[in-house]
Amino acid sequence: MEEDYYLRDLTQTDWEKFHTMDKLIFPDDHYTKESFSSSLPGLNSLFVVMIHKETKDFIGYYRIGIYGNLGHITRIGVHPDFRRRGYGSILFEKSIYYLEKKACQKYYLYVLENNTPAIDLYKKYGFTTETKSYQYLVPKKHLLEKVRGRCRHVEWGEIQMISLRFSLNPFQIQQYFTRENQHVLIYEVMGQQKGFCRFSPGFPGAMPFILKDPSYAIDFVSILNGFITDKKLGDIKITFDGQENLVQKLNEEKIPLNYELLRMTRPSKLE
Repeated sequence: MEEDYYLRDLTQTDWEKFHTMDKLIFPDDHYTKESFSSSLPGLNSLFVVMIHKETKDFIGYYRIGIYGNLGHITRIGVHPDFRRRGYGSILFEKSIYYLEKKACQKYYLYVLENNTPAIDLYKKYGFTTETKSYQYLVPKKHLLEKVRGRCRHVEWGEIQMISLRFSLNPFQIQQYFTRENQHVLIYEVMGQQKGFCRFSPGFPGAMPFILKDPSYAIDFVSILNGFITDKKLGDIKITFDGQENLVQKLNEEKIPLNYELLRMTRPSKLE
C-alpha cells in the first residue's frame, strides 16, 4: 500500500501550523514558541513532522535527542483527527530507527503513568519501566526571603566532575550549554555541592532538578526565582526522576504535584 504521508524536519516557518496542532495533542503541555525554536534540528537532535501527501495537513511529529550512546525519544504526538490509523506506531518506529543509525546503545522516554495506550505501545517495542518522574509546581507564596546556600553557573571544565557527583550523562550536560535562555546551575551550601539543575526562566522551571539533601528544597527553588526576568510568570516547575525522599519532603510542604511520569528504557538490540 502506498504511503499517504511524508516526513521532513520542522523549521522556524512551521511554528504557527505546528502550534495549532500541538495545542490539540497536548493541551496542558504544548511547546512555547521559545522552546520550539530552541528544539529545532541540530547536531544531536531531530524534530520531525509527518505531513499528509494530498492535503498537506500536519498529521503528527516526533522529537529525539542523542547524548553520546544514549538516545532520548523526547515526544511523539498525533493530531486527534488522525489517531487510530497507525501513525503513532510509524512515528515511534522512525524515531527508533534514527537512534539505531546513530549507534545509540540505550533509549529512554517518559510517559504519563495513566496513559495506558502509549505504555502498551512502548512495551510492545521492548521498553520497561525504570523509575518514576515527577513535576511539582512551587507557588511563589512558598518561597523564602532568607535562604541557605547559593547557586552558581557550572563551568565547562566541571562537566565530568558534576556528571559523576550527580549521576548524569556528561553529553547531556554539554547540550544544556548550547541552548539559549537556560542556566546550568550548581546549588552549594557552605562550599558543599548539594544540588544541580538546568533552569529555563521563560518556562519557568528546572529539569533535571537534583538535590542531595531534600531539606534544602525550598531554599534551592527560592534562589532559582531570582533568575526569572518576567516576574509575572507563575509557579516554578521542578521536574526530576526518582528521589523519593524529595517527593516526601515536597508532599510535607504541601507543594502541588502537577503530574507523575514513568521513565521507560530499552537496550538498542533486544535479545
